[in-house]
Amino acid sequence: MAIVIIQSPNLSPDQKSRIGERVITALQQEGLNPGSVVVLFRPERGDIYMDGLLVQAQAPAAVVVPAPAPPRPAAAAPAPEPPAFKTKARRSKPELEDLKMDLMRILQDKGSLSSFEAQVALDLKDCDWAPATLRRLFTELEESKQITKSGQKRGTRYVWKGIVNTPRQGTPIIKLVKAETDEA
Repeated sequence: MAIVIIQSPNLSPDQKSRIGERVITALQQEGLNPGSVVVLFRPERGDIYMDGLLVQAQAPAAVVVPAPAPPRPAAAAPAPEPPAFKTKARRSKPELEDLKMDLMRILQDKGSLSSFEAQVALDLKDCDWAPATLRRLFTELEESKQITKSGQKRGTRYVWKGIVNTPRQGTPIIKLVKAETDEA
């Protein structure tokens, strides 16, 4: 599956539709199946600098400090129920696609993950089905050449190919990965 991420400030739904259609059409002309292309629109997350000039600066978000919660008595209400997809025997395709998108977002933010780190980041460490499902999702991403796999067994790491978002900087770091060729 091909994923195109567009980070832009305030686009109307009509603009997103036109841009998405053009991107999918262009990729279709290059031989990609239109059903395998996803165009994801995200709000801009940082300052933009071009040719030494500040093009757009994000206003710093106001920090809201919540008031401290009153102490709870020992016999308080039970813990909230986990989301339904975490406890049922099988997950639906939309739930798995959402999980895959979350995994890809985390990979883009961190650059690389182990299976255990992915379970913690996705809050799935208490789910018995998580290791097998994450292995399947990692395999799908590897087959679509969006990630590379390095290491073995517990030392296996999954590395995102492409642009890695860093929280410290407004601009992403471009990670170069050598292309695989079919030359003998």
